[in-house]
Amino acid sequence: MIGKKLLAEKYTTIANATEIMNARAVIDEMSYENGCALDYLNKFSVLTKEEAEELYEELTSLGLDEKDVIKVIDILPVDMEDLKAVFYKKDAPENSEAILDAICKLI
Repeated sequence: MIGKKLLAEKYTTIANATEIMNARAVIDEMSYENGCALDYLNKFSVLTKEEAEELYEELTSLGLDEKDVIKVIDILPVDMEDLKAVFYKKDAPENSEAILDAICKLI
């Protein structure tokens, strides 16, 4: 990408990315790659942006860092095995049950 410069980097949920891409699709015609990305996002987006933000706040209050919170929101584990898979490189948090309870309230 000649002439493009990365200005900032931030983690975001699939729900938020879906909303951003849908808004961009309304404004102008998308490239093939962006169309494929939007198709993927629409297929795998389970939560609305508001639900994702609510879950984000709840999970950060439980002591998870931003990267882990985003992974949990995107995957939405429903049992302990799925949650352990999200944290495969490190130990699952001690408050895993509270994390699963927060997820189950939204689903």
